[in-house]
Amino acid sequence: KLSTMKLDFARVMHISALGLSSFMMSFTNSLVQIVCNKTLQQFGGDLYISIMTILNSVREIAQTPIGGLTNGASPVLSFNYGRKNYKAVKNGIWFATAIGVCYTFCIWGAIFFFPKLFIRIFSRDAALIEKAIPALHIYFFGFFMMALQFSGQCAFTSLGKAKNAIFFSILRKVVIVVPLTLILPHIGNLGVTGVFLAEPISNVIGGIACFGTMLLTVMSELNQKIPSSGLSS
Repeated sequence: KLSTMKLDFARVMHISALGLSSFMMSFTNSLVQIVCNKTLQQFGGDLYISIMTILNSVREIAQTPIGGLTNGASPVLSFNYGRKNYKAVKNGIWFATAIGVCYTFCIWGAIFFFPKLFIRIFSRDAALIEKAIPALHIYFFGFFMMALQFSGQCAFTSLGKAKNAIFFSILRKVVIVVPLTLILPHIGNLGVTGVFLAEPISNVIGGIACFGTMLLTVMSELNQKIPSSGLSS
């Protein structure tokens, strides 16, 4: 007789939790989109809703490579962490962070200097392009901070610290972006500019908070374990 297999629910929950941070990032993006569209409808009308749709599309194009980089690094970090090759884990985190920051700096520069190139992928309407260029510059200001957010969450997920990854997914979008999107338009008559400002502010705060916490927890733990690790690289 074949032995019956029973699910280890504790393990299933642990595995599900590791994937929950990615789900929360997608879910909160949708939530932010709803709030942004509602606020833009109030302060700018349909034109600015179209502009925000384009900005989100450009963001998806811009952040897909950095998402692929961290997703690809995750199993490598997990494997080496399981082998107690802590130095390799540490080096892997720094490598992914460095590549991510370099890439996001480059794409930020491309978006800043050639905004029309990105906007025209989605629309060639002259009036929309004119309004979209300053919005694009504001929305993507400090885009390189996104690399710190992705790198930090990758480290948390790879090392089984799912609660940290989920927390920072929620922090950036739900705790920071949504309130700022609702509040900033009313401050100093910012209007639609306030809606676009919410994203770069959240990138800076969220990126520093996530990466800083990762340095204080994950890196600190790895530094303590490296001297006792049997593998040097």
